[in-house]
Amino acid sequence: MTARSTPRAVLFGVVSAALVALAYALLSEPLELTLGLLAIAFFGGWLIGNAISYGAWRGQAHDTYRPFQWLALALSLVAWASALILAFAVSQAFIPQSSLPLVQRLTVDGFFTYLSGLEFVPVIHVISLALLVFMAWRGAR
Repeated sequence: MTARSTPRAVLFGVVSAALVALAYALLSEPLELTLGLLAIAFFGGWLIGNAISYGAWRGQAHDTYRPFQWLALALSLVAWASALILAFAVSQAFIPQSSLPLVQRLTVDGFFTYLSGLEFVPVIHVISLALLVFMAWRGAR
């Protein structure tokens, strides 16, 4: 068994979670490809988990290390929440000819109104969260 590198695993995980959040947010709001969010969640979770695993062991054989699976789970939750917040911010930035400045439109109440105003999309977001977390957990083995 090879020695693991926790700092490199965390770094790879954080970078991959940031990329997943950005892709999810951009696919969600400006492009509005809702069913594509499921694919982003599936492959994004895989990316987060495998990035952590690769960062820790560089592809060498190893036993499952539970703390890295928990890290993958936490990073996937953060990526999902960040993606929703970023999608909300993008949606507010693209409101044509709004009488309110962007800073006044970016509120917590506005965020929950934004989420509740979407038709079946909240269901897609919940399914995406489940896929993201599951694949990240499995990938970090």
